[in-house]
Amino acid sequence: MRSRLGWVLGHRRSLGVAGALALLGLLGAGLVRSIEPEVVATFEVKPGRFVREVEATGALKAVKATPVIVPLESGRAQKVAFLAQDGARLKKGDPIVEFDPYDAQKEAADGEADLTAARAKIDKAKAEGTKNERSLSLDRDVAKEELDRAETFKLTDEGLYSRHQIIESQLDRDLFAARADVAGRKLDASGRLSSAESALGEIDAGKAKLKVTIAEKGLRSLSIAAPHDGLLVLQRNWRGEVPFVGNTLWPGQKVAELPDLSQLEAKVFVLEADGAGLKAGLPARLAIEGRPGEAHEATVAKVEPLAKTRDSQSPVKYFEATVSLARTDPSFMKPGQRVRAVVRLEEAEGVLAIPRGAVFERDGKRVVYRRDGRRFVPVEIVVGRQSISRVVLDSGLAAGDVIALRDPTAKRALGPSASGAAEPGK
Repeated sequence: MRSRLGWVLGHRRSLGVAGALALLGLLGAGLVRSIEPEVVATFEVKPGRFVREVEATGALKAVKATPVIVPLESGRAQKVAFLAQDGARLKKGDPIVEFDPYDAQKEAADGEADLTAARAKIDKAKAEGTKNERSLSLDRDVAKEELDRAETFKLTDEGLYSRHQIIESQLDRDLFAARADVAGRKLDASGRLSSAESALGEIDAGKAKLKVTIAEKGLRSLSIAAPHDGLLVLQRNWRGEVPFVGNTLWPGQKVAELPDLSQLEAKVFVLEADGAGLKAGLPARLAIEGRPGEAHEATVAKVEPLAKTRDSQSPVKYFEATVSLARTDPSFMKPGQRVRAVVRLEEAEGVLAIPRGAVFERDGKRVVYRRDGRRFVPVEIVVGRQSISRVVLDSGLAAGDVIALRDPTAKRALGPSASGAAEPGK
């Protein structure tokens, strides 16, 4: 019994010693970890190649194209009754646009009615003028005959006639002379009035004829046919919408175009913030949507001098640029295809470039943390050219220097959530 009790007591003592040793081991490991210095990711500065590029998006378009324009002869807005499908391959003479004839036909009918009314007005003015001329001419002639008769048989001899008869004869002559004068004046006025009414009628007739002429031109301009074989590309407005049946189009408005597929270019847009250094002559690579893995050599041909908004609902501005393709392949390249261009703004060899994340602000200066033995010391730098991810150093570091990729002086969060992430540099 004693031997069994001694065995149990000895076993318990051995377990206690083992537990104590294990606890000391855990504490020792914790103490060692607490004094172990934290590892900081570094970057070695070496001379190398620096490239700054910018991305742009847009669409392909033809360098040369035959525009399809609403005829100017129509003279007024017209509603679309038929429109060929965007992207359709057309033969010469195929209809592209047909307009609703109702307005043109109504205008032609109204013009004909106005012309008929104007001609009737002219005929009426002429008939009334002729009638008034005859009537007033007769009145004038009668007055003249009466005046002649009064002059022939005037009473002037005071020895033969009384004073009353002589005065009455003179009054008769004056009356007949006045009647003849009034009749002549009325005849002249009637002639002028008749001429004026006829002229007004001619003006109305001219307006009606012009109206009929415009309507007839509109009727002849109700259809636009393809001038040659080609691929139809409908014109898009600022919202990217194409015309459709029911739209109202104005004379001279561009509806579509038939592009020459042998030579295409791309119209792309670059964010204003990324457009520094964008100019004609820069090399570019072009990728066509739907054809991954392909890159086509291109060159920036033109850059608009002012950035503009693309959407009235957004204040973001873009530079519009034209990119010329080195080679066009009509087998898969079509106008209107979406493209993404990468323009190389600048590149340099043998420069010291470091990650942008290794640059920090300290006391209003740009610094990096250079390793000096077992510690990091802040070094002021002068930054030159920059890209999205890298900056070129003008001064401050030399080849072979090792810098920290995070601020080693920043306090780091404790616990599992830290997971090795550094706070922003101060």
